Amino acid sequence: MGEMSFLLAVFAIIEHLTRSELTATSKKLIMAYLNDASELPAAEKARVVVRRYTQTMLPSLASIRQKARTMKLDALDHLVLKLEYEASRLR
Repeated sequence: MGEMSFLLAVFAIIEHLTRSELTATSKKLIMAYLNDASELPAAEKARVVVRRYTQTMLPSLASIRQKARTMKLDALDHLVLKLEYEASRLR
């Protein structure tokens, strides 16, 4: 169940960034990208995949924490926090 939650968190970030629903083919490609990065920890693996698929670097956990001290977090920040949480559950 943990891997599925992690995968859904990756999909949610990509769908948010691309502003479109992922097709089955896109999901298979993303899963292949995850398998290609299998040597990395889960959170880093997801960051590599998101960058590879969308050409977008996700904010770091530290930068989100810093931002939270001074301003309201946006939807992407919340999705990244969810991803980090799901990745931590896979350890």
